[in-house]
Amino acid sequence: MKRIIFLALITIGLSALVNAQTKYHAAYTKVAIAGTSTFHDWDMISEKATCDISFNFDGVNITGLSSLLFTVQAESLKSDHKGLDKNAYKALNSEKYPEISFNSSYANVRPNGPNSYVISAKGKMNISGIVKEVWLAATCTVNPQDMSIQSTGSLKIKMTEYSVEPPTFMFGAMKTGDDITVKYNVNLKK
Repeated sequence: MKRIIFLALITIGLSALVNAQTKYHAAYTKVAIAGTSTFHDWDMISEKATCDISFNFDGVNITGLSSLLFTVQAESLKSDHKGLDKNAYKALNSEKYPEISFNSSYANVRPNGPNSYVISAKGKMNISGIVKEVWLAATCTVNPQDMSIQSTGSLKIKMTEYSVEPPTFMFGAMKTGDDITVKYNVNLKK
């Protein structure tokens, strides 16, 4: 009986080593939101997002993701025009909902070449207090020297799906389009 218990403990221990969970946090982030308007295309950028991820590894290969929390303060997003920023914050209702976030505990991982993976995470996107389940995809490249991870991706959404009325400017003469693209670039470290 002692031998069976001992073997079971060794098996559990080896399994934990083979599928080790490693916590990462963002050392650098850049979020860019791009859209259109009746006059010109526009974008807003933030380099102040936070990201915490727990990856599962089988040695040096990413095999899964057990948690992901990505958060950006709405008012950290800036454009080249203060008027655009002000109207965007109003449309996002940033006083009541200051954060935009994505939270996930499940992902598909597919190898994409040496030290590279395509990770599709299913989770909850929260914008302006409206929560929708979405798939967020990223290409993740592992640096084998320090095991840091570079992650890039994008997501297309409609503002109105999150009850965000596309902002207007100059008393309605300029209107933004409903479709936006969110691009993200994150450098993750242990």
